[in-house]
Amino acid sequence: MKPDQDISLVPISLREANEYLAKHIRQYRPMPGCKFTVGCALDGKLAGAAIVGRCRDDSQALQIDRIYTTGGRTAYGMLYGAAARAAQALGYWRISAFLSAGRPDSALRAAGWMRTELESGGKRAAKILRYERWLMVCRRRKEAVSQ
Repeated sequence: MKPDQDISLVPISLREANEYLAKHIRQYRPMPGCKFTVGCALDGKLAGAAIVGRCRDDSQALQIDRIYTTGGRTAYGMLYGAAARAAQALGYWRISAFLSAGRPDSALRAAGWMRTELESGGKRAAKILRYERWLMVCRRRKEAVSQ
């Protein structure tokens, strides 16, 4: 594997992100829409993708719907950090991500995210999935302006 200094952030479309994730994640269902996508490239070749969509319970927040990388050690942290900076630039007050309990969380901690709670997800093979919710507060929350 190449040194992590060769990894750079690149803009990608939803179609490109879905194609990359389908190629690397077994049983991947393409996302029909998103707010934005971000990718990382290793020597000019796509090595990671993140798809960010709206949070279902809050219109002023976003969540990372899908993320995967085959890049170096810092690629996940780069994608999490880039997604948080983009959410802040777009005016959202927070961005969240869900990580399966027991998975390494060093990329989220390195990007400045905070773990908030443990949630139960759906059932898979008669086993209840547990998720850790991570979030990054981008700015102070503003109330929606009524028209």
